[in-house]
Amino acid sequence: MKLRARLPSLLLALNWLLLLLTFAWTCKTQQNGLWWLRLDWTGWIAEFREMAQLGNLPAGSLWIVWIAATLALTAVWMMYPQTVQAPAPDPSAETARKQLAAEASVMESNPALKEKLLRLHQSLEKI
Repeated sequence: MKLRARLPSLLLALNWLLLLLTFAWTCKTQQNGLWWLRLDWTGWIAEFREMAQLGNLPAGSLWIVWIAATLALTAVWMMYPQTVQAPAPDPSAETARKQLAAEASVMESNPALKEKLLRLHQSLEKI
């Protein structure tokens, strides 16, 4: 798979990694893992005007925006299926099929060969 196809997944994984590392570092400096419960979860939307004008913002609002953006990007990424490129058909298999079709008269004249090919085909289907 090309890097261009994997780039959104890699960037999203990097974002999650940075978010979790920063969260752990903040928990360590706060000496409490529940600091995020004290964030202003109801008033952070009102501070968007300050954010648009690059004014002073509380750190809690930035945390909430980062978490919300990460969750939204993850939801969008999960909704759209990843494109998987089908492998190119093997040219030797196509050549073998054409030769087999051309030699159909040999198979019809030899029932033992036809039986062996039928068993081989059945065993390949089991695999």
